[in-house]
Amino acid sequence: MDCATGLTLLSNRNECYNQIWHLPTFNPGIDGKTFIELAAKELGVDPNYSVLKKWMVKMVGLFDKTISESVEMIYQSEFEYYFDSTKFDDFFKYQPKPYKDGIHETIEFFKNKVTP
Repeated sequence: MDCATGLTLLSNRNECYNQIWHLPTFNPGIDGKTFIELAAKELGVDPNYSVLKKWMVKMVGLFDKTISESVEMIYQSEFEYYFDSTKFDDFFKYQPKPYKDGIHETIEFFKNKVTP
């Protein structure tokens, strides 16, 4: 939700063009395990997951092109990185949602989504 709001805010202000912006990011960040646990709790399920070794992903990639293309993105799970949306938050007087609230709102949206 914060990203959609952020993109809308940025696209409606001419003075935001030709600059580098990080979309709203709540700090402190959380790791993948915590994200899975929060989402599982919200869904009312056990937080079951598996972590594949890099060599395992490469092996599966031999048989599945989509997986083979994802190997180059593994670094996002191997190393910590930090997004700082201070510039955005200060400019728009914006307060990003805590992860728990964002996960709750996203799940509620999909639970209440009307399908044809």
